[in-house]
Amino acid sequence: MAQKHTSKGSGPDGVVKPHSSGIKVIIIGLGYSGAAAAIECHRKGHDVVVYEQYPGISQLGDIIGISGNAAQIVAKWGNGSVHRRLEPLLSYWNANNIRKYDTGEILYAQPMVGYNAGSGYTAPRGPMAIILANHLRDLGVAVHFGKRINDYFESEDEAGVVVEGERVTADCVIACDGVHSKARTFVVGIDDRPYPTGYATYRAWFDAAQARENPKLAWMFEGDSDKMETYIGQDMHCILGTCSGRRGIVWNVTHIDQYDNVAESWSFPGKHEDVLSYVKGWNERIHDVVMATPKTQLVDYKLVWRDPLPKWVSQHARIILIGDSAHPFLPTSAQGAGQAIEDGATIAICLELAGKTKVPLALRACEKLRYARASLAQQIGKETREVWHKTDFEAVKKNPQSLSMPLPAWLFGHDPQGYAYEEFEAAASSIENGTEYTPKNVPPPGQDHRVSDFKAEDASPWVRGETAPRARL
Repeated sequence: MAQKHTSKGSGPDGVVKPHSSGIKVIIIGLGYSGAAAAIECHRKGHDVVVYEQYPGISQLGDIIGISGNAAQIVAKWGNGSVHRRLEPLLSYWNANNIRKYDTGEILYAQPMVGYNAGSGYTAPRGPMAIILANHLRDLGVAVHFGKRINDYFESEDEAGVVVEGERVTADCVIACDGVHSKARTFVVGIDDRPYPTGYATYRAWFDAAQARENPKLAWMFEGDSDKMETYIGQDMHCILGTCSGRRGIVWNVTHIDQYDNVAESWSFPGKHEDVLSYVKGWNERIHDVVMATPKTQLVDYKLVWRDPLPKWVSQHARIILIGDSAHPFLPTSAQGAGQAIEDGATIAICLELAGKTKVPLALRACEKLRYARASLAQQIGKETREVWHKTDFEAVKKNPQSLSMPLPAWLFGHDPQGYAYEEFEAAASSIENGTEYTPKNVPPPGQDHRVSDFKAEDASPWVRGETAPRARL
């Protein structure tokens, strides 16, 4: 057995003095994985610099769910101040009513525990991303927008990137550059491009103020809670409803894509007439919501896929892929952001526990702790899409719950920060001894992973908004 690598560290709620670890980290991309990695690395005392190729945070898209397993990480930021900024954006649904595509008959009322305010975070993706980026600014973390990465490099002692012709070095690089990641080619060693899933999605979010005046949309504002309705049919589904306490309207339509190519740009302005051509013959409520959507808020987004990569860590273990760079998710998983945030928190802790002299060990340990869990969560999205798109409506009458998106406690009730502190030593020892590491953050072999045993009361007190211990300084 290898000797113990470090002390217990600052703990899951711990915050240490800025720049105290001596570890310099470059983060590429400011999506949810990049923001989480940057904030958590700063909290654990690492020196962080972020490069984002876009000039700012986009307001386009629909909503994004950060389930309870990851929301508990975000809720601690700023000793709860980020949670308080997010609260006005958060949504609460009594249920997600899964309906037959044409008649609107309710087939199953899906509980939304784990995503609702009090057990998780679901909000418009743009405004939520802006709050996270603003928190980085408040922390004083250097974020450079509008910077494109030309190349990656590493040696046994350092890693870096070429940013518009300038070489920038650090102890490690955390690549959060999404599904079209350039870092992936460097890490995996082949020109690994995404391939089409055969599906695309139209998605939109817009202010509900004007919609309230539309009598065809009056049903969306009945009652005290948000609405979520999912219509399912052959090779297509539509999710529509309200969010943020009925202050916003969101919807998406996932459909068979007519185009096989996966361009470097995969997000385009959408057109109302194109959406309506897909949902012809579907419930009239879908048509009404689409027609009420401002043209500027409609996006056509190509859904691409990558099978689980053989590895996330580069040859010298100075560059690691996390988030969509490592494991892109389908929307039917509702775990893309959650797993990305778990990644970001885990790599920060592994760097803290390994220390500056063992940065490669930190990256390899992070991969050990995260790989099986992220891969299984990724698989759930494919399974759910197939259930919705290949529905046997007669069989569903006998077993309505078969349409459910799983709500397993192993996924939603997991404490990724506590797990990283508890399991780092085992993962690190397995690397140094060349032995197998058995993850404990997934169900054991043979146990059903598509269960719904997570309960709202199991959510973290941070997410419930209750008084929590103050972070150590």
